Amino acid sequence: MVAAVVAVALARGGAPYAALGVTAPPTVVQVATPLARLVVLLTGGVCLGGLLGAVIARPSTGGGRALGAHGYRAVRRAGAAAGVWAAGALAAAALTVLGGTARVLAAPDAFITAAGALEEPAGFLVAAMLAAVVWALCRVTLSWRTAVGAIPLAALAVVAPVVTGQVASAGAGHDLATDAAALAAVAGAVWCGLLALELLAPGPDRVAAARARPVALVAAGVAVAGTVVVAVVLVRGAWLTGVSGPLTLVLLALLVVAVVARRQALVLLTGAAGVAALLAGEPAPALAAPTTIQDTLLGYSLDAPTLLGLLGPGRLNLLWAVVALVSAGTYLAGAWRLRRRGDAWPPGRTGAWLAGCALLLWATSSGLGSHAMATFSAHMGVHMLLSMLVPVLLVLGGPVTLALRALPATPDGPRAWLLSLLDAPLARVLTHPLVSLALFVGSFYALYFSPLYALALPYHWAHQVMFTHFLLTGVLFFWPIIGVDRAPRPVPHLGRLALLLAAMPFHAFFGVALMSAGSVIGEQFFRQLALPWVPDRLADQHLGGGIAWASGEVPLLVVVIALLVQWSRADQRDATRRDRHADRDGDAELTAWNTMLADLARGR
Repeated sequence: MVAAVVAVALARGGAPYAALGVTAPPTVVQVATPLARLVVLLTGGVCLGGLLGAVIARPSTGGGRALGAHGYRAVRRAGAAAGVWAAGALAAAALTVLGGTARVLAAPDAFITAAGALEEPAGFLVAAMLAAVVWALCRVTLSWRTAVGAIPLAALAVVAPVVTGQVASAGAGHDLATDAAALAAVAGAVWCGLLALELLAPGPDRVAAARARPVALVAAGVAVAGTVVVAVVLVRGAWLTGVSGPLTLVLLALLVVAVVARRQALVLLTGAAGVAALLAGEPAPALAAPTTIQDTLLGYSLDAPTLLGLLGPGRLNLLWAVVALVSAGTYLAGAWRLRRRGDAWPPGRTGAWLAGCALLLWATSSGLGSHAMATFSAHMGVHMLLSMLVPVLLVLGGPVTLALRALPATPDGPRAWLLSLLDAPLARVLTHPLVSLALFVGSFYALYFSPLYALALPYHWAHQVMFTHFLLTGVLFFWPIIGVDRAPRPVPHLGRLALLLAAMPFHAFFGVALMSAGSVIGEQFFRQLALPWVPDRLADQHLGGGIAWASGEVPLLVVVIALLVQWSRADQRDATRRDRHADRDGDAELTAWNTMLADLARGR
């Protein structure tokens, strides 16, 4: 595979750089760049697959926290891959800077400036830092939970170079391509890593990969589907012309054959990684297609908003559509499993969860969600929905309780894993009242009253990160307050009410501060977008502040009412339980109390 990549890179020479209007770097850079990308793809997959294998191979030893022999060896292999991954990503960052500038930048400050100006090198630098953290965790940990915590870091390291590469500059459709590329990259890494663990690890250690085979099959399907979406957006129908189209067909063919040919799948996936490394340096037809400013910045065109247009379907947000549909389907599968077993599950909880998933889908893929990428007022509407209303509905659905009842009670399985994670110190820290309040309220000010929001506006992936943050902080805040599931750190009802009342003034002040601001947040981006129906950007921002104030206070009041109702019902249950206990023992507690009072009276 290495020889094939080198041969293709030498044959292409400086043609890809000339097509992009960039001076070709030295030949060694032209050859080394796809090789570095290949190393990043393969080691990222081996690392992520090894971590997943270690998690799934978790034994029931050490109170469910310690890694067993199979898991320990899988983590060690993942750590070794992470070390090579970090070095390869750092080399890829330097090589892509050289390819973009066509000159050697010896001074560190010049290199950092160039890497910051070019998106793809910045993505590789992020991947290198995250991979280094994963390497350190794998070197020092003996804990199963730490291996679980390293998985999201490894997944982010896989995604970072992808969403800052070609898909981010594809013009029309780059929003769909970015989401599909992120899903395909993580799924492909999981697929490749689990295959490597199954086929290359010693025989006794393959038990982890065997248990993870269903995960590998799902990952294979997601990887192929995501790659198809990316290919359609980037190739634009030019499948048999140029270099990018035929290479894309080869990539798709290798992936499809790898799905059905399990014994040769790892070899085929290695070949697919080599083709993907070459494609990353080839100018796709989408990069040369004519585009508008809206297509360049948003990925799609917008019309002037109307009430029906905002409420109706808009641009599909692929990532959140997948999350909403998978979440709803998984929940229904768990409820159906309970019903088939003869156990009852409250329909109100199912309705709350499905309503939350439907609202999540609508908020991100409706006309409102489409305009949220372009106007501050629509963005603030989606922000309030994702951080205030959707989390309330989700925590009322009780997904953790459903999972604990639906999953089989095996000593070493998904149910035991979930219980172990709920008992983890990190879960207790994140659900601490002060921490959840700081994350929920403080993120409003940290995002909009700092350069973060303005910096994030031009990038689709940054909008997705913001949406993720809004949803997660909302869930962490409302879970201990009105959640059906028992929180890792339970809070008494009076403390819950105090937590809600403490959040309300901060939230109100945030809306008032936006309504009274005298400058536009992210003005450069909105000026570039130049939407004709937003002549006064400051007025649109003031409208967003009004939405934040009004739509934030009303849900909090609703939550207060729901909390008071839950509090009253809890008191009634406690009183009923005490009455039953008194009936069983003849009210021994009251008798003992009266006896004590009588003894005190006689003593006086």
